[in-house]
Amino acid sequence: MKPVTVSACILFASAIAIETIVWMTFLRGLKLRHPEQWMHAAQPTRWHDRTVLSARSTMLYLLTREYMDSIDEAGTRYCSRYRSILLLAYWCTVLAGIAAVVALAVES
Repeated sequence: MKPVTVSACILFASAIAIETIVWMTFLRGLKLRHPEQWMHAAQPTRWHDRTVLSARSTMLYLLTREYMDSIDEAGTRYCSRYRSILLLAYWCTVLAGIAAVVALAVES
């Protein structure tokens, strides 16, 4: 593999790790500190009994600002605080993935 391809793959793996850490920290805090907001976010079965979680579902919830419809003001503020960093981490991962795929395709 060329150094550029290796770098792109390492960047992608790093982006996934960072996104996962930020995302899981957000979800854990949401569930523990703001159970009403957690339940609001889980309707309708967004996170399938809150065991099978999806980063895309979380990002859509934050991107569309669905959390603003909740009556839990503290939970709404919590979501607002994490919104930017989560969306940034998500889209950086997407772009890093595209870069890795392009680097792999060009090398072939």
